[in-house]
Amino acid sequence: MWTLKLFFMLIVIAFTNVSYAQSILHGKVVRILDGDTYEILINGNTTYKIRMTDIDAPEKSQDFGQRSKQTLSALIFGKDVKVIYDKLDRNKRILGHTYQNGLYINLIMVQKGMAWHFKKYSSDQTFAQAEQFARNQKIGIWSKSNAIAPWDYRSSRRKH
Repeated sequence: MWTLKLFFMLIVIAFTNVSYAQSILHGKVVRILDGDTYEILINGNTTYKIRMTDIDAPEKSQDFGQRSKQTLSALIFGKDVKVIYDKLDRNKRILGHTYQNGLYINLIMVQKGMAWHFKKYSSDQTFAQAEQFARNQKIGIWSKSNAIAPWDYRSSRRKH
């Protein structure tokens, strides 16, 4: 009996902690930096840099880097978005899940072949499946047979 009560108490505590750990921002997208990073304006006076979680887009100097940035811009620039997040990255950017009018923008970028599923930091199978579909259909970055992942591209640039 006590074991069952303890079990349910732990479940309640776990869900309570999760809900309090997440924060939500609502704002207008005022700048697109690349295919996975942008800035939002909150309350007309504060900007935050958002790095979209679960994905990694091509660098601006890389094949499809500009197209990825343009795609993200077409989806959210000048629009109101909701960002759900629970942490910052090492560059103090908010790591967030971006929604615009109910659409999950992080996932759409992968579905459109404009970003990789960032498997090093994400095990979300929805992103893995979306990337596999885009690869199979040769959409976006996958239309090139020699697509280089952004993390490999950055690593090779640091070596030179």
